Amino acid sequence: MNRNLALRRTLDAISHLGAPEPPWAALLQGMQQLVGGDSATLIQIDSGGELLNFQQNDVSPAAERAYVEHFFAHDILIPPTFGAPPGSWFDTQELFSSSLRSKEGFYVDFMCPHGMRQCLIFIVEESPQRRGALTVQRSMPASHARRHLESAAVRRVDGALRRGLAQRDAMTRQWFDTAESAFQGFGEAICLATPQGTVLRASARARELLGQGHSLRLRGGRLWHPGAEVQRALQAALAQAPQAREPICLSIPDGRGGQSRLELVRAAPALSLGREALVFIRMRHDGARTPPSVDSLCSAFGITHAEARVLAALIAGQSPKQHAGAQGVSVHTVRSQLGSLMAKMGCTRQAELVRKGLFAQPPLLQSGRPA
Repeated sequence: MNRNLALRRTLDAISHLGAPEPPWAALLQGMQQLVGGDSATLIQIDSGGELLNFQQNDVSPAAERAYVEHFFAHDILIPPTFGAPPGSWFDTQELFSSSLRSKEGFYVDFMCPHGMRQCLIFIVEESPQRRGALTVQRSMPASHARRHLESAAVRRVDGALRRGLAQRDAMTRQWFDTAESAFQGFGEAICLATPQGTVLRASARARELLGQGHSLRLRGGRLWHPGAEVQRALQAALAQAPQAREPICLSIPDGRGGQSRLELVRAAPALSLGREALVFIRMRHDGARTPPSVDSLCSAFGITHAEARVLAALIAGQSPKQHAGAQGVSVHTVRSQLGSLMAKMGCTRQAELVRKGLFAQPPLLQSGRPA
């Protein structure tokens, strides 16, 4: 293809990076044609090393499947480019000697069979939370690749792409700042996270909540809860949110009598780089727990409604005698129900019953907006 035409097409795609859904496919195609390659990819990973996005042009379905399902974990191009600033170019012919390439399983078993004997890598993002690179692949290596990467046309595209990505990042920050101000007025915090739980952006209130010693907090940059059941529910909600038609709601105990209420939805495409699916999270912390309802006690402990009313009365501070009088039944009946509660809930004292009852939780994971 005519290099001037490839340059114009690439610059045109870059000029639309500020659109809600930018033409990433056109950008990949333009870079492939301008740099001179057989295929091109946009790959993003999070701080935990999880693959967030694999977007490609002219990569075979078999190669894409093999990379995503297996070879990503063995990608030899990731370690030597780690920490490089956006705008950096790397060439595998320079990174690895021919003898080293011949010994690398990733090169021999993946790159060579899929026509990627040479990769030219352009770093588009490097942050503590996320990394991204645009790569042009060649089936036949060229020794003069570095000279071409330093040509006026490629340098022009490099500069335009860095400015376009910076403007898109500024738009995202502005959107997030506006949302933060709006939700803060309702006493809510907000986060932007990956489906693996890596927090990319967090409002000041969210950083405060996640750093105050509550059970829900950040560990290694990811949302984390020490309770195994809660952590599984949190991971499930994060994974489901990008595909869910309704918001996913979570109630997470904070271990001190309160709870955090989360609502998770797929984030707007304008907040993503490439086709990655991000999760927008609204958070609200309730310091004072409302007494559990009779129905919630029945559901939580498998007890009858009569037994649940006894437990609710104890939680409210009533004695068995006071509850019997309020219900118009004998105190012997209440004491019998109390004995049944002790057996079903594995308690030997009323204080244990009250403590367990206070921490009875509604189902952790729900679909749809809370009532």
